[in-house]
Amino acid sequence: MKTIVERQLPFETLRLPDARTPLPLPAQRGEGRGEGPSFQTTIQYRSRLHRYIGDRPELIFFTFLILIFSGPTILGVVWKGMTFHPAAVQAGQWWRLFTHPFVHVTWYHLLLDAAAFLMLYNGLIEPSRAKRLSCVAAGWAGSLMMAWFAAPMIFSTGLCGLSGIAHGLMAVSAAEMMTGRSRDSLEWRIGATTFVIVVVKAAYEAVTGKILFAFLYFGLVGDPVTVSHAGGIIGGLLMWLVCHSTAARRA
Repeated sequence: MKTIVERQLPFETLRLPDARTPLPLPAQRGEGRGEGPSFQTTIQYRSRLHRYIGDRPELIFFTFLILIFSGPTILGVVWKGMTFHPAAVQAGQWWRLFTHPFVHVTWYHLLLDAAAFLMLYNGLIEPSRAKRLSCVAAGWAGSLMMAWFAAPMIFSTGLCGLSGIAHGLMAVSAAEMMTGRSRDSLEWRIGATTFVIVVVKAAYEAVTGKILFAFLYFGLVGDPVTVSHAGGIIGGLLMWLVCHSTAARRA
């Protein structure tokens, strides 16, 4: 009996782990064998996606509209019944007023406009969804009205694309970066530089009727209506100023 007792391990080595010590999770299927991401990584991705969608679900709606109205473009077909033509609208086809921004003439046109619009909208600092959408609506209205009244070419070629609204969102984003920051800060300088570039670009295009950096288009964007960019900036900035001044008075 004495021999048996002496061979037993000391009591200290048999202690149960402390309740505060986290226990290791069991390995998930495929983990450690290169068969797929771990369970924890998948949960993190889903959590980030949920936060992204929950914060700005309208991005899904915009993407859906782009895919619907510009989907045929990937096959080389333009949905002309959804582009803006003054005569068609006056004849009662009012839906063209709202659908034309989401129509594009080539896959390259679609890539440039959709990527710029979605990234710029997602980058807006404004937390209010209503104010963000108001800036989009104002950019749409400004772009359309400027083209309608100052670009006779749309009576023959029509108008489509998100570039006018995207120019407005770029100006708004630049204004947000400058607001409430010191002029010595990096954010203010980046915002000011961006603002000057987009405004000068749009002004040059509106006055000359020529696209700046046209060599980057490779002839794959149709016939751009240059004044629409200036209209988008004017509309978007005016709405941002209204929203910003209203919030300042309330504060």
